[in-house]
Formats: sequence, structure tokens, C-alpha cells
Amino acid sequence: MKKTIKKLTAVGLTLTSVMGLVACGSSNDSNAAGGSSSSKEVTKPDKFTIMCDSTVVTETNGAAAFYEQLKTATGLDFQWTRPDHSGYYDAVANAFNSDDTMPDVILLSSDYYALYASNGFLWNMTDAWNSSETKKSGRLISTADNVLSALMVNGEDGTKAMYGFSPYRGNGCCTYIKKAWLDAAGISTADVEGKTLDFNTYYGYLKQMAANKGHYVISAPGFISNEAPYTNYLPEFYQQANYTFYKNSSGQYVDGFSEDKMKEALQRIQTAVNDGIIDKESVNNSTSNARDKFYSTDAGSESGVFTYWAGTWANTLKTQLATKGLDNELIAIKPITELGTYVERIAPCWCITTAAKNPEGIFKYFIDTMLDGGDVQTLWEYGAKGTHWDTKAETVTLAKDDEGKKTKTYEEGQFHFLPQPESPDKLMSKNHIDPILALAKFQDGKEDPGASAMTETAKANGDFFAENSTVAVPLPMTTALSENITDINTARNYVISQVALGYMTVDEGMNYYKTTVGSLADTVLKSLNK
Repeated sequence: MKKTIKKLTAVGLTLTSVMGLVACGSSNDSNAAGGSSSSKEVTKPDKFTIMCDSTVVTETNGAAAFYEQLKTATGLDFQWTRPDHSGYYDAVANAFNSDDTMPDVILLSSDYYALYASNGFLWNMTDAWNSSETKKSGRLISTADNVLSALMVNGEDGTKAMYGFSPYRGNGCCTYIKKAWLDAAGISTADVEGKTLDFNTYYGYLKQMAANKGHYVISAPGFISNEAPYTNYLPEFYQQANYTFYKNSSGQYVDGFSEDKMKEALQRIQTAVNDGIIDKESVNNSTSNARDKFYSTDAGSESGVFTYWAGTWANTLKTQLATKGLDNELIAIKPITELGTYVERIAPCWCITTAAKNPEGIFKYFIDTMLDGGDVQTLWEYGAKGTHWDTKAETVTLAKDDEGKKTKTYEEGQFHFLPQPESPDKLMSKNHIDPILALAKFQDGKEDPGASAMTETAKANGDFFAENSTVAVPLPMTTALSENITDINTARNYVISQVALGYMTVDEGMNYYKTTVGSLADTVLKSLNK
């Protein structure tokens, strides 16, 4: 049975085009999304196809060695499709046009995961997970259930089930402040570090830093993020505002964008742009643009406050600042009073499509082994031995164009990272699974083999974020939502950019939103509240 669904596009300020998407869905009865069979004999799969983005080590960065070692460790034969990261979901949509191009395994973000599950394109792995070696191992971390429960979404028949698996926590963003900027503005570190500030106090500090520097303090990767929880790059300004539909305390789904909390958030952002606190060019910033401004050595174009990913990225930010010769002491501030907690995103997940001829086998021998607590998990965390890391006695030379060569000598058996194949001036730090975020520990109580190579900064910041965050709540996908969300998000993003830059007042923006897509939002709410 053929079906057509409207393509779900990214919610960022630049949207991909809307197009029809046709796929066979659950036409293959033996692989239907209705459920897996616990009584069926599970055999090792024949060759299968995998599509994923650049969160798995890429071809230019040594993927061939990772693929080969993963094949050896699992005994599997697989073929990878690696679309360009920026156009990944366009490639996903094109692949789902036909059973002939649909991959057997695919990595999906939470929005796309819910969309494809609700339209019958993904295999229900609930039974497979419940009987899996990983679940029975006793090695899962204490917060694993929070992550996995967020992966329970509506299938084609409306029944909640697990259509994907994530081997790691979703992580999220926290706000970093350069200590050097606090010092220059006469702000005591003791008044910021470890303190729960209210917005007025926080904003006052931002104004002091802006006055000292004579330009903006924050340059964000857009005024709104392109995936749930959406508001994570400017959390102190959005506070409790919800960008999209959500279930309120009364148990009803409402449109968060039309609420007073969003109006107040947009006013705070507009005021901050007018005050020169937030860089108006944030409207066009990619994540790399925003990072470059945080690392910049050019007076007048650098930023001093940056909300970005926690854990490993905390160390990366410090390392990049030091590389540029800048003071790299950063303070990760606790969530301000009005925010309450940072939000951990719903982790991207590995899904098996209805095109797969042996979904049970793919789950058991491919997905379930990602957290085997041994060699396979090590590959997913760190990449290929000899290419991305090693334990042999050697001296590692890190190329530094501006400072000659940086070397370090390691003893036999000492885990260490190697220079990135594509950027030999930088060390590898992880592969797909960030070891700080992995959902399972290693076997027999053994320490993660790369634990000694994890920096204290990354580990401490990862713990900090875990203590000060809550996991995002998934939004169920309905036909009305999938058909209308692109138009609704286009209007939302237009309003945010126009209000932030002062081309519209908040009331004008909200009137535009109501006039343009208000009826579509009402249609979606009716479907959610059935």
C-alpha cells in the first residue's frame, strides 16, 4: 500500500523546500511496524545498508578503518551511505521515496523519528529491546530509562512503542562565560560561579560586559535552534516559553508559541538586540559561525558568553581558546531562576526500516552490540584502533602550523588519542557515542578503556549538566502535525527573526502568526487532543 506524507523540514531560519514523500511504508507484512516476534529464531543478517550523518566518524576522518574493525568485531557485512551533514534530511526524504532506495538502518533525530514511526516506515523493536542482552546486562546507567522512555512514540495505529534505540543520552546546552570578560567588567567570579542568578542580575552582568567591550556579548547559532528543544541556544531569554505544541499541566496540548510566555521571551530578545547584548547577526549564524566568534581574536567581533553543548564540548571550547592564545577559563553558570533547568534533548536514535528483510537479526547483531561493554562499544565510542586511538608505546606528534610541533610520549598499554586524519593539528576525542553520555558501563565493572584520556573539564561539565537538566518531553506525531508543521514553523521562525531585529513589534508578530497559520495550529491541536 503506497502512502504519501508531507516532508518534515528543519525548523531553523533557513528551511528546506516542502515536497511530497512517497514510500511503501508497512507494505512488507513480514517487516511491518506492528511489532517484533520474541519467538522467532534470530539469525545473523545478510548484507544490509546503513544511512547516518557525520556524528559517526566520516570517510575523510578515517571511517574506512572504523568500518573494517566493526565488521571484524561483529561478523557483519554492511554498506554505509553518508550524505552531507547539512543536507542530511533532504537525503533521508529522497531515500524514503522507494523501497529500492530506503536503507535498512537509519539514524534519525527526534522529530523525524516520530514522523516516520507514525507513518509506518519503522520496525517496532519493543520486544527485541525487552529481550536484549543490553537490557538484561545490569550495566545500564541510572538515567537510561529516562532516555529510552522518550523513545516511546506513536506508531501507525496510534500505539506507543519503541521504534528506535539510542546508545547515549541526548545531552544539551549550558551557558559558558569567559572569566576574562567578567574580570574586565569588574564582576567578581564568586558572584557568578555556582550561583543561581535571576534574569535581572544576569542581564545586568551582560550589560556591564557589553559596556566594557563596546559591542555585543552573545552571538548565538540562530535566534532559535533547528531541533527540539529549540530554545536551547538562548535559554535565559526564552525561559519557560515553548516554541511548539506541548501538553500543559491540565493535560491538554496547547500551542506554546501563541502563549504570553513566548511573547515575553521575544520581547526580551528584541530588547537585548537593541541594547547591543545579542549580536543581530545571530539570525544568520550557523553553529560554526557562532563558535568562531567565541574563539575570535579580533576586537569587536568576538563574543564572551556562549550557550553550547555540555561535556566534551566544554573541553573543546577551552582548547580552541587556548590555541588562539586567549584566556580559556570558562564558567558554566547554573540555570537562572526563571529557567529552572537546562533541557536535555531527546537523543537521535538508530531505527530499522520496513525495507529490512531481517530486522530481528539487525537489532541483535548490530544495534544491541553498540553497548556490548567491550570491543564493539569501544569502537563506537572512540573509533578505530591505530587510526583514531591506540595503546602502543609511541610519541604522538600534533601538527601546529603557528607553533611548530607538539608531541607527547605514551607508554605501552596507555590509552591515547591520535591526530585526526582530516585535521592533524587536533586530536580525536570521540566517535559516535560520547563516553560521558553512554547508556551502559563496561563489562565486569571494568573502567571505560578511554577513561584516562577524558579530560577533567569534560567529565566535570558532563556531571554539571546532568545535575542541572531534565529530559525533553516528546511530542506525538499526528497526520495533521506532519502535514502542517512545516508551514507553522516557517511562520514561527519568520516572526522570531522579524521581532528580534525590530522589524515587527511582538504584537504585530503574533498577529501575523495567527493570521497566517492560526487555523493550521488549531487543526494540529484538535488532532493532538483527540
